[in-house]
Amino acid sequence: SSGINAEYGVYLCGSLPSSLGERCLHTAEQIIKRRFSATKVPVKARLCKSDEAFGNGWGLRISAETAGGCLLTSCGNGNPKISPERLASDTAERVIKDIDEGGCVDSYMQDQLIILMGLASGVPQVRSGPLPLHTKTAIHLLESLTTAQFTVTKDPNPAPGEQSYVIECRGIALENAYLTQSNSCPNNIA
Repeated sequence: SSGINAEYGVYLCGSLPSSLGERCLHTAEQIIKRRFSATKVPVKARLCKSDEAFGNGWGLRISAETAGGCLLTSCGNGNPKISPERLASDTAERVIKDIDEGGCVDSYMQDQLIILMGLASGVPQVRSGPLPLHTKTAIHLLESLTTAQFTVTKDPNPAPGEQSYVIECRGIALENAYLTQSNSCPNNIA
């Protein structure tokens, strides 16, 4: 992970003070830039205005695009018991961990892809970091409920310092029997 582009979004709704969002953005930006100090990190930040949302609440989203084009995201929801600095720190550390592990998807996207891999035809693969429990559970459920077969192997060619894995699946090749040419999307876009 020699370089990243990072985008931060703070969502501040209702009558909450803008200083919450500003403190959160500042802390997140400092943590990301410190970790990737050898690289210029372009930053896009957005502080949503109260008239763009309904109710009181706030949160942070950090998306990081790696040099290889992988998009990893981490989100955190603010609450009265957690400081903006703590929320920013926790959220930034999660996305940094996902980047350092060398996966092509963040730890929360993995289990979503497992479902699609199990339904697909052929042998789809995805490179990930160490598998969290929710990914292992998704694999177990898909193998229990379908004939899909998953294998997880250590990445044979990880970048220095990365601990990545390759998740591979022999999917069930599910096809929609009710989808015909006459009711398909225009221009054959499905």
